[in-house]
Amino acid sequence: MIKLFEYLEESSIDFPQKDLDFKVWKKVGDNYVIKSKVKRQILNLLSKYPEEDLVDMAKVKNGLKVIHVIGSICTNQYLDDSDIDVHVIVSQDSKYFGDEDFQKDVIKWYAANADELKAYVGEHKFEVYMQYNETQDLLSAGCYDLMNDKWITGPRIYPLDYDPYEDFADVFQDVHAIVADADKLFGELKRDVIDYDVIKLALQKIPKSQRQHLKDRLQDKLQEIEDDIHLLYKERKDWVEARRKSSKPVTVEDAKNDVKLVKQWRDANALFKFINRYKYLKTIRDLEELLDEEDKLNHKDVDDVKDILKV
Repeated sequence: MIKLFEYLEESSIDFPQKDLDFKVWKKVGDNYVIKSKVKRQILNLLSKYPEEDLVDMAKVKNGLKVIHVIGSICTNQYLDDSDIDVHVIVSQDSKYFGDEDFQKDVIKWYAANADELKAYVGEHKFEVYMQYNETQDLLSAGCYDLMNDKWITGPRIYPLDYDPYEDFADVFQDVHAIVADADKLFGELKRDVIDYDVIKLALQKIPKSQRQHLKDRLQDKLQEIEDDIHLLYKERKDWVEARRKSSKPVTVEDAKNDVKLVKQWRDANALFKFINRYKYLKTIRDLEELLDEEDKLNHKDVDDVKDILKV
């Protein structure tokens, strides 16, 4: 199966706290600056990728590499376990510029090796992303220039009475429509898993000479479970692609000044975050990982499906 490792950007659907997280930032007057040890940790992590030093691949501007920290960690809407999103702005001269496979490989490698790399500040995990569209970062609620130690946009400080469920009331309603098909598929998958167990139990209670019919039925039910997982994978892929296509600014002016564009991106991001909050993405991804290299499910995997679905 072709795995799709979607990158989750800023979290805009959480309730605010008083300040940015002081595990990551220090306050200098009214300004926030990333802590020196966190900056060193980021640069060290970027040098650990086995194929390339990712810092070397970054675009150079005014003599400095361009690396951004973006997302909810740049706001007072962070959670205790919010990611620290690090974007390397890849130079157009790099052989990897625009290479989506390389982009996904980087995300996957850092996710798989986070514990070994100690890629955490407290509970905040670093997420490394190769950014080929620099202006897209400006749509984030906050974008910090790591090497210049200055803000490009943000930090965004929401008032303590800010209510994301009120702010995104229309988007919240859209969630029901977006996940309706997935809800039906999850219901079908749960029924198929229960039916599988019923057939399996019946198979164990009849003489061997009479088992072939139920063996065939059990195999058919396994195929139905496999088909359900493939359809759920398609739903997840469609959600990710819709979010990616929701808005792609062409210029810095677009990213900063096009109100319609920014709202389109903000709403799409919030919708995706709600879907993620309700565990649709993780549950489908866990199911996908049960499929083998030929996208097939084995009888031994059905118990794992049950565990994931809590059936």
